[in-house]
Amino acid sequence: MTRKKHPKAAPAPHTRTPAAAAGFLAAQEITTTECRGCGSQVSGVNGRYACGVCGWTNPWHEGHQDLPTAEADPDWPGRKRGS
Repeated sequence: MTRKKHPKAAPAPHTRTPAAAAGFLAAQEITTTECRGCGSQVSGVNGRYACGVCGWTNPWHEGHQDLPTAEADPDWPGRKRGS
């Protein structure tokens, strides 16, 4: 029996530096609130929550900061290589 060889994964297009990671983490804030569905205490990032007990989530627009655009995602298909 012959096994098919899987192609090697392509390297990540963007290498994150420790400084870039530290800058990203500095902008994140762990926040806590009461679940509106069941009353459990839930924690989230920047005011966005999801309850693991009942499944409640708050609307995206209630967060403390704007969500990043699709273009800011390093895996966005429209991103040019090397940018």
